[in-house]
Amino acid sequence: MVIDCNKSYPKRLILCLGVLCGAAAAVISQPVYSQQSNNVPALRILRVTSTGGTTFKLKDNWFLQSSEIKENNKKCAVRAGDKFFVASINDNRNSNTQYREGNSLKSLTDYYTVTFDKTLACNQQNQTWYIFKKHVQQLQAVPMR
Repeated sequence: MVIDCNKSYPKRLILCLGVLCGAAAAVISQPVYSQQSNNVPALRILRVTSTGGTTFKLKDNWFLQSSEIKENNKKCAVRAGDKFFVASINDNRNSNTQYREGNSLKSLTDYYTVTFDKTLACNQQNQTWYIFKKHVQQLQAVPMR
């Protein structure tokens, strides 16, 4: 359909202006900046989404099922819906670390490495844990001043 923008029909004029503005916006687009101030860091939050809960594990046990970890100080069970403030989250996307046992192959890329500002209640000595990605959701909040 060809529209002649030189004719003074109100509907066509509005359509032509809309097309022109849309094209100009696409060509002259500028990045949209968040309202987050540079001096106010965002809060990183992990929320447990697995209906049966999940388990944070220490480095030497990241690949084991929680029932296989016998020392309670090397795992931390959490419930569905629990939320945790974290200092950092590494998605391990560039990791080549894998663990094979029989036909089972586990990859570190399926886990987040999470560091907490404060230790977990179940283990007051460790701040860095591993958590299965599919059991949690990353959230972010900007504190209000």
